[in-house]
Amino acid sequence: MGPWCPDNIADDATKGGIWLENGEIYDVDGAFIENMATFYNDTKWKMYDANGDIYTTETEDDCANAANPNVGEEYENFCVECLPSYLGELTQTYTIPVTPVKQTTAYSFGGPPGPPSAGEVGPSQRGVAFNGVVFDAPAPTDAILGAYTLAPFDDAGGHINLNAGYHYHAATGVSTQITQEDEHAAQIGYAMDGHGLYAQLDANGNEPTDLDECRGHTDSVRGYHYHADAPGSNNFIDCLYGAYVN
Repeated sequence: MGPWCPDNIADDATKGGIWLENGEIYDVDGAFIENMATFYNDTKWKMYDANGDIYTTETEDDCANAANPNVGEEYENFCVECLPSYLGELTQTYTIPVTPVKQTTAYSFGGPPGPPSAGEVGPSQRGVAFNGVVFDAPAPTDAILGAYTLAPFDDAGGHINLNAGYHYHAATGVSTQITQEDEHAAQIGYAMDGHGLYAQLDANGNEPTDLDECRGHTDSVRGYHYHADAPGSNNFIDCLYGAYVN
């Protein structure tokens, strides 16, 4: 896990994480922090002092306060870095079907679970990686940027929330992948409905052209399965076509 925030505007990409914007991945190196006013066309961005040292949250309280939706002005122009050491005995349990069952109607993500006929929507989390880290809902980047803060992801597409722990917002190819013998995209985990979740691109760099509205399709080897969205999209899949566990 990490790194997330570089220390100084002279730092290279090894000292920081990544940021997702308009489908692209950007290294959060010192130059990215230095040029945020230009990047976002807003002169209010200046996240460093006269020595080039970057303003970064340094305590658990800072992490909690800066991540608050009603973040105060005192955290404007801070790089938000929540560290693994801030987490106590945090346990997350996810239950997914061993044998997935595809439905005729897709379930939307978001709120309380329930069948589409009830007008309710499914879980917010998209799936689980092979290392147990959850593929989470899109990060609220508009709210983060609107508060003039930056909460980078590490190179694996993950960062830490004090309540949720470490979780992914992008499939960057860093987490465990299972290579497919037929050059199909590698498997990266399972969606919450038990269907396999695979990388966006196959071994030749191609994305399937027949994906449905959930980013799923069927083949003779894997049956119905999903392909993750582009790493810079702050997204994995768009809905569930399989029954999931309430």
